[in-house]
Amino acid sequence: MLKKFFASMFFAAVLIFAFGQTQVEARDVYIGSYSDGSSVYLLTETVVIKSYGPLRFNCRVRAGYDYLNYSFYPYNGSPYYRNSEGYSGFVFGGQSPVAANIYRYVRDNY
Repeated sequence: MLKKFFASMFFAAVLIFAFGQTQVEARDVYIGSYSDGSSVYLLTETVVIKSYGPLRFNCRVRAGYDYLNYSFYPYNGSPYYRNSEGYSGFVFGGQSPVAANIYRYVRDNY
């Protein structure tokens, strides 16, 4: 009887380990286009969540052969972004649809 108990527990542990793991697949996700027409892809393996409430994170995108780093953080109660080219602003201020799409993707998928 004890042998069956340990066998059942081992089987349950294997199932929990095999199916209970959240796996994140590294991939490039199309986010939109810059005003010059270049397609922008979020490199999902570069997303680093610093806080969920409020949402703060860093990530990297690829636009053609260029790579840009983005930081997202709250500012005066609203999501704000800054990138490695020096652009910044409120995420939903209408100035950067790419920043808004990055924020939405991370918010909805992480």
